Parts: sequence; structure tokens; C-alpha cells
Amino acid sequence: MDGACITDSVWASPASCHGTEAASGAGAILFASLLSSLIKSQRDLGNPDDYPDDATSILLDEYDFIVVGSGSAGSAVAARLSEVEDWNVLVLEAGGDPPLTSDIPRLFFSLQGGDIDWRHKTEPTKGMCEGLKNGQCNWPTGKVLGGTSVLNGLLYIRGMERDYNIWEEEGNKGWSYKDVLHYFKKSQDARAPKLLHESNKDYHAQGGPLTVDQFESSDIAEQFLEAASELGYPVLDDINGEHRRGFTNVQATLRNGTRCNSAKAFLGAAKHRKNLHVSKYSHVTKIHIDPSTKVATSVEFKTKDGGIRKVKIKKEVVVSASALNSPQILMLSGIGPRKHLEEMSIEPIIEDLKVGENLQDHIMFPGSAFTKDKSPDNQLSSSYLNDAAYEYLTRRTGLLSTHYGTTVTGFTNTKYSDDERPDMQYHFFVILANDHVALKIFTDGIGYTDDTIASFAEAIQENDLVIIAPTLLRPKSRGRILLNSADPFDHPKIEAGYLSDSEELDMKRMIDGIRFTADLMNTKVMKSVNATRWKLFIKACESLDFDFDSDSYWECALRQIATTLYHPAGTCKMGPRSDPDAVVDPELKVHGVKGIRVADASIMPRVVSGNTNAPTIMIGEKAADMIKKEWLEKLSVC
Repeated sequence: MDGACITDSVWASPASCHGTEAASGAGAILFASLLSSLIKSQRDLGNPDDYPDDATSILLDEYDFIVVGSGSAGSAVAARLSEVEDWNVLVLEAGGDPPLTSDIPRLFFSLQGGDIDWRHKTEPTKGMCEGLKNGQCNWPTGKVLGGTSVLNGLLYIRGMERDYNIWEEEGNKGWSYKDVLHYFKKSQDARAPKLLHESNKDYHAQGGPLTVDQFESSDIAEQFLEAASELGYPVLDDINGEHRRGFTNVQATLRNGTRCNSAKAFLGAAKHRKNLHVSKYSHVTKIHIDPSTKVATSVEFKTKDGGIRKVKIKKEVVVSASALNSPQILMLSGIGPRKHLEEMSIEPIIEDLKVGENLQDHIMFPGSAFTKDKSPDNQLSSSYLNDAAYEYLTRRTGLLSTHYGTTVTGFTNTKYSDDERPDMQYHFFVILANDHVALKIFTDGIGYTDDTIASFAEAIQENDLVIIAPTLLRPKSRGRILLNSADPFDHPKIEAGYLSDSEELDMKRMIDGIRFTADLMNTKVMKSVNATRWKLFIKACESLDFDFDSDSYWECALRQIATTLYHPAGTCKMGPRSDPDAVVDPELKVHGVKGIRVADASIMPRVVSGNTNAPTIMIGEKAADMIKKEWLEKLSVC
């Protein structure tokens, strides 16, 4: 490789790369020692002052509210509840403060698989993830203050109006689009000029804790937008506005060129409140529930020093631990499918509910690859990473301030769409010619096998590589989360269920999406840079008796390397008591149990048609308002 590599502590020269593992986990990417003085001068990058202090040593015996998890929803819930001065609020977070590198947008793939990631993986299953390492898909989930908002791709996309109206139509009163729009706006501090235009005033707001801006555009991004326009798709100023079909430069949770994760946004603003305590490195093991009254009484957790503690609940516990860990905690506490809990020797069983069922995820295909002419500004050299670091540290611009190579997303309807909503989204990743550092970070994050990685490496010898990942927005397939054992430190068992629907509509839609990527790259603007389909090496699809680019080939490729877009949802389904699959009611209270609510992506009855971070923050905002309304009304009656 010509240029620098990444070691555990510095940007290094090629000579020092021998024997090192590039991009080897959380915090693996740091700046060169020659820039250490600049790092020190940039106190706002990875600044511990952005977050509350660890209160583990001064915890009370009882709190009005305990929030399990400080992620996208949990941070919002805790910060909003602590606005009531008379309420003591405790946040229990299994991780610590976000690392310096998490603030740098470009480096998000490198955060996966390290210490701030739970490192969940799917169960090896025939027909999905077969061509990835060990036949498993990586499902990164944040184990850190801010949760997955610390290691995601920063995209701020709310989903579509019809998504929320369907939630309400299915019995979830108060969750229509007109109801939830208020909570999207409540949290937002919109910075991008386009979002502040008079035409967008109904959709955006300023003054909230969560900064929303747009990534810098680039030449290749503008080419993608021109290609979409050639095909007749509108180029949208605001993907969260009136129209959702089309292509756009994405909005992101960005603050002055750095990541604005939910802990920085919400807990950072509340960190000086004396009634808010945050206990870091505190792994929740169980919620204790009185089996005779079915009232939650305390939360048990393991602290950093290995001790087991219990804290009493005065009013409620709010579980905001993710669509993977929230159902695990409920099942460990005796709430879940009776048969499964009995098999796991969970006692006592408090309530027989379909916890862990209804798992949905946005499956993407990171295998629709194209080469193109080397970008004119591709000046990779032994110093280019240092140059990028210097530009970022001094101006918060350039390579490190963007998404992975480009800033575009798009929404289209396949020929199998069942209503007016787009059912396919496209994510674009660009790896410059000979940028083996970027390639390794990307391929390690996805979990490709070595032979597929070698095929990628061959593609970037002389050309830039474009990967357009079609993403299925409303999958018919369902999976589930189960316990592996009664041990709270075991990972939950993830049965993703990808491409398993009986009508094979998910497969048909994904193939249609792959076909669209070829149409996009066959436009005049993309042909002007010699965009050409690149055939990745996927071992299982090489020797079969069908042609490359046939539907049969793409079905094989999808079952081998299609993977998560990091949007699991639905495992603690919201619905009325009459819904046999519902776990929580429309106020997010667990059915049949008192004192427990769930507030995160797990409550989505149907996953939204877009990236899930913004909707999950909205769920936290709305949950806090519902809790406040109920308990403040009780106080006023007293």
C-alpha cells in the first residue's frame, strides 16, 4: 500500500505497518504524533466536559425514575424528566464516555467491533449472511454514553408520514404523524440554511438540544444527484419535508463538523442538574418485580468494580437499552414468552408476552459495486491522512468531516410497492483509488471474507470504487430475539430472519433495487467518468450454473452478503391490549406490569421507512412527555 496505515495509536508510515492490524477496533484511529499539539488544542473534540460525571460512588438508595440505557431515546428521556426539580433521575449505562474518534464523522465504521460496541452477531442461518465471516452478520450496537448514536452514520431521516399514521390506525392513539412531528421539532436545532427556508418552517425548528445540519457536498455527490435527475427523480432540498421520493444530500446530527450524539445533545445540556445521576459502566442484569402485585420494585446492575447493586424504584423504570438489549432485560426479569422463559429457567415468570418477536431490520446489499475514473482531486500520498487530519482539526472540513465518501441518499418505488411510499432507499459509499485504509475499515465493518476483500482491493488499483447499497425499507420478513441463557452477560440470540417471507417479496424488491443501481450508473453523467459494473468475488456464487447479472445470480449474492443497515426494531411491539403480539401499550407501559415502560426502537410496530436514529429520539421525547403528564397530574390531584 502506498501511503499511511493505521496503528493502535497513530497514523503511521508504510514501513511501520508491518505486523500491525489496521483499524483494529474502538479508538484504533488516532492522529499522528506530529499533530499531537493540535489535538490538545482542540478540547472540544472528544471533550469529557460534554458529558455528565460518573455518579456511581454517590448513588441514592431510591430514585423516582431509573432509565436503563443512555442511547438515542434514553438520553432524551432522562434529560427531560430531570427538568422536574423534585424528581431524582438515575441513568444506568453499561459503557463510558465516547472516545475522541467518535466525534469525527468519517470514522464511524472504525468504531464498530471495538470496546464501545456490544459486538452482537446474528445466528448462522441458511439463506442469510452465509458469505460473511463465520456466516454471521455484524449488528453493531452502542455500549457507550449516547448508545448507537455514537457509532452510527449520523444520518437524520425521520421516515414517512404514512408510517406513523399506520401506527395510529393499528390502535396506537397519539402516534400519528401530526402528533409525532411536534416531538421531532422539539428536539431539533436546525442549522442548514435549506432547513431554515420559509418553505420548510412546518417541518424544522431551532433551539432544541440536537443539532441537525447537512454534510458538505462533493463533486461525486453532485454527479449522483445529476444521474438521478437524468432518470427523472427530483433532487430534494429536504428529505424530511413534504416530499420523500427523490434524491438529496443528507441531513445529519452534526455540530460544527463533529458528531452530535444524543448524550452530548441531551445529557450534556442537563449535566449540572443535581437531581440527575449517571452511573457509567453499570450493566443492568434484572428488574425486580413483586410477583403478587406485578409492580417493579428495583433495578439490579453490576458496576465497574464488579459489585452487584440494587436501587429502588419510587415511580417507574424506563428501559431504553435498544431493540436487542431491551427485550433481553425484560426476559431476564420474567417478562416474555412463557415457554422460552421456562426453557431458560427464568423465575419467577411475571407476564407472558411476545417479547423479542416482531424483529425487523432494514437489510442492505453492499455488493452492487462499480468502478469509475479516478477523481481529479484524488492525490493520495504518504501524507494525505495527515493533511486530512490537519484540515479537520483546524477547519472541521474536508475528508474527515463527511460521510463515507459521499453524502447522498435516495428513495424510490420498486415495481412491487404496495402504496405510494418509496420502498427502497440507496446508500452510497465511495472508496478512492488505492485508499486501502478506507477499504479495510469499510470491509472489516461489514465482515466480508478475505477473498471478497481481495476483489475490492483489485477494483481500486486504478479506479475509484462506488458501492451503491439498495436498502429495503419495509421488509415482510420477521426475526426474533431470544435468550442464550439466564446469564445476563451472555449475548442475546439474534435470529434476523432476512429474506424469509413466504412470498419472497423481500427478495424481489432487493433485486429490483440492484437493477436500479445499474440504471443510475448507466446515465450520461456517470458514463462520462466510465462507470462500470464490478463483479465482486463471492465464492458460493462463482461455480453455480447461471450467468452473472441474472436474477438467480443476485439472489445468490443477496443470501451471501446482504446485511444490516443497523436499524433493528419492533421487538417490544407497541399496541393495544387487544393486540396479541403487543408488549407495550400506546403510553409505552408494559402490558400487565406496573412501573415499567420501554422507550426505544423496539416499540415500533412497523419499522419506519428510513434511518431510525431520529425516530428513536422522537420516541424518547414523547415518552418523557407522557410520563410527565401522568405523574404531574397525580401530584396536582394530591
